[in-house]
Amino acid sequence: MNAALPYGRALLGAGLILAVAGALRWATPDYLDADVAPRFMGVLLGAIVVFYANVIPKSLTSLARLRCAPEREQAARRFAGWSLVLGGLGYMLAALFAPLASMHLIGGSLLGLSLLAAILRCAGPARA
Repeated sequence: MNAALPYGRALLGAGLILAVAGALRWATPDYLDADVAPRFMGVLLGAIVVFYANVIPKSLTSLARLRCAPEREQAARRFAGWSLVLGGLGYMLAALFAPLASMHLIGGSLLGLSLLAAILRCAGPARA
């Protein structure tokens, strides 16, 4: 696997965020309602979280770098991936349906809880 591939993906994601933010800024308020732009941006950010969370269980780590048995490491990665996918979906739903004034707070809270669950699961005590 090419070592530069993850960096290229991250740069592509950052470029996508910047391009969409610029397009939304340009389109608001002439072509787009001012309430739609932040909702669309929230959906995009949630979708990017879902995309990257989906990659977590699929990334391979050298056996020498593992802190525990490979099965437990993969189980922790799957849990983190699912947790963050659900958090990203929660962020997207909050961006779509929550009141505009509190959509970032609600979405961020849902995403933060999923991240906390993933951290606690992955950094928790090793089970035999």
